[in-house]
Amino acid sequence: MINRHSPGSTRRLTLAADKGYDSVDFVADLRRMVVTPHIAQRVRHSALDGRTTRHPGYAWSQRCRKKIEEHFG
Repeated sequence: MINRHSPGSTRRLTLAADKGYDSVDFVADLRRMVVTPHIAQRVRHSALDGRTTRHPGYAWSQRCRKKIEEHFG
């Protein structure tokens, strides 16, 4: 579904994922495709930096993710 997003588009998309996707390669690929990664950060050696985590939208996204996952846990 991400690949259907036009690479020349200036519209920014976000993609939420769990800690398993917090890798340097995956985050770099998302940034290259103009997609903001809203990935749960690993405690140590996270691929996410302040470009994503400093925004209030990231914190909001993580709170919503937590609420959704509580029903499946």
